[in-house]
Amino acid sequence: MKLLSDFDGVWTYPDAEGAAHGAALDAALLAIASEGDRAAVRTWIGEARAAIRRAPERWGWSAAGRLSAFADEDPFTEHGALLHYIDAHRNEPLPAQLVAAIEREGGTLDAFGGTAHVAGVGEVESRRGPGITADAAAAGRALLAAGAEIVVVSNSGTGKLARWFAHAGLPATVHPARQPGALRLRGSAQKFVLAEGPGEAIDAGGLRVEVARPHYAAVLAEEAPDAVVGDVFSIDLALPLALKRREPAWRNVRLFWLVHPYTPERMRLAIGSLGDEVEPVEGGLPGVVDKLTAPR
Repeated sequence: MKLLSDFDGVWTYPDAEGAAHGAALDAALLAIASEGDRAAVRTWIGEARAAIRRAPERWGWSAAGRLSAFADEDPFTEHGALLHYIDAHRNEPLPAQLVAAIEREGGTLDAFGGTAHVAGVGEVESRRGPGITADAAAAGRALLAAGAEIVVVSNSGTGKLARWFAHAGLPATVHPARQPGALRLRGSAQKFVLAEGPGEAIDAGGLRVEVARPHYAAVLAEEAPDAVVGDVFSIDLALPLALKRREPAWRNVRLFWLVHPYTPERMRLAIGSLGDEVEPVEGGLPGVVDKLTAPR
């Protein structure tokens, strides 16, 4: 059995990392604002975040002019949504000032946000250490001991994945290397990247979710997993669901959606309405182990 797994939210519970990412992003935005406007920019950022929280289906991680993930799907996506909101309001004086400061240095909003993400996560790691949970590590060991092949496919860099799994004492190789009884790591997978053009979307319980994800599609075609697990439905599971609906080889692939305290109720209701197409799982990766080992 081959399990294709996301990283954050599957092997970790990234609330501290998400908060630090947000703090780093806000601080970086304030740092590039003119000194006389910083108080106004701080207020504007707070109002922007409030607007995003009121309409998480409107704002999110933007790619190719479309939403790659909704603003409320995990502890990180609101910060991508803030950059989306800034871009949409770039004709207003304060966000225009921020965009101009970023672009003056040859940067982009996406790159600026990526730098803040790395800084925030790095700050948490430096004071706490890597954050793979004990329960997830135990569940991974149990799966490996039972003969499962586990491929971790993440937007995080491979170096971070290797460092965090080593800290947890979990054996791992970096793709394409393989070793029985070890995880295989595929970092920087760019699952969030959407194809240029009009895109392609599926309906998932009334949610319109983009599935034209060329980098992720290539990985899924190469790996041909028996099961997929992730916590951000849009990025981790929407494309596998589209494949399950249209490709005969995918009909029996199990899709496990990890439901955490940070998972929004609107998403729980929408994905919960899909029946056995997607299996919501409480309790993290150990809950997936329970489902995989239970008689069907």
